[in-house]
Amino acid sequence: MEMFEPGTLEERIGYLKKASNLKETLEEVEAYAINKLKDAGLEHSYDVIAHEVPDFITMGYTEYATNFVFQPLSLSAREAMMVDALHDDCETTDYTSLLRDNIKNNKANKYQDRNDPDGKYVPKKILVVLPGSNKLKQKVCLNKLKEVNKIHKGDVLFKPHPITTHAVIGELKDLFGEDAVLPRDTDIYYYLQKAEKVYTTHMSESAIYAVALGKTIEPIDVFNDVHMSSFYNINRILFAHQDKGGEIINKMLSSYKSGCINPNIDKDWRNKVDKYIEYILDYKSKHKGWYIIKDKENVKKEIQGD
Repeated sequence: MEMFEPGTLEERIGYLKKASNLKETLEEVEAYAINKLKDAGLEHSYDVIAHEVPDFITMGYTEYATNFVFQPLSLSAREAMMVDALHDDCETTDYTSLLRDNIKNNKANKYQDRNDPDGKYVPKKILVVLPGSNKLKQKVCLNKLKEVNKIHKGDVLFKPHPITTHAVIGELKDLFGEDAVLPRDTDIYYYLQKAEKVYTTHMSESAIYAVALGKTIEPIDVFNDVHMSSFYNINRILFAHQDKGGEIINKMLSSYKSGCINPNIDKDWRNKVDKYIEYILDYKSKHKGWYIIKDKENVKKEIQGD
């Protein structure tokens, strides 16, 4: 298991430490899900993304807004499962209240030791949430950032990801001004609560928290590569249907077809895991033999790490 393995975490997030509540909630889910995937003959990989065929061979998994999420490393399967989840006639669970409570009780931050605001940076109407240095220059549209800064000059804050080098933060300050770039280790959710609009990416948990709080969201991704983002299949629904707010969150994540699991709110989370694996294996079998790949090692996997 990799989600909380020290060596894996050091490789992915360096000096940062994951919030302790994540391990308390998700470690058992990870163990159970991995055993079930092995029983089903599927490979698994933590916190990566790839573009396998619909008859996929690998399931990816990670944490998302204090939930355990898993999905095939196949774009078509990832998209289809969320559409099916939205149309699933299931009993809804109040994930939106869970997200709001996470913020209220200081459980939303993925990493420990987030700093309280020191008064130097006054909240603004516009918040721009950036990925880490490993993704910023590849995944985010610089022209969009410049446009946002131009339109909202003086009323915008840029929040660097905790995994952002000092050199990159210096570049951001040169571009947008020192007073517009928040410290990388400050508590993002203090500013998110006070913003009216949040610019973010398809690889950020901030999108679902913003929608849960009734904020307007808009993407800043490079369009041509947006489908290779960690939470593309979830966040694309949020961007498209943000006007429905918590309703769309509850509808989507309550269904076992979403691959989203949280023991703190799912009445029978093990059954939800079992039903999801059964569902996704059915999807896989329906696409068996559609495409031929010579070698599974030719499938490029991209480590996410945010």
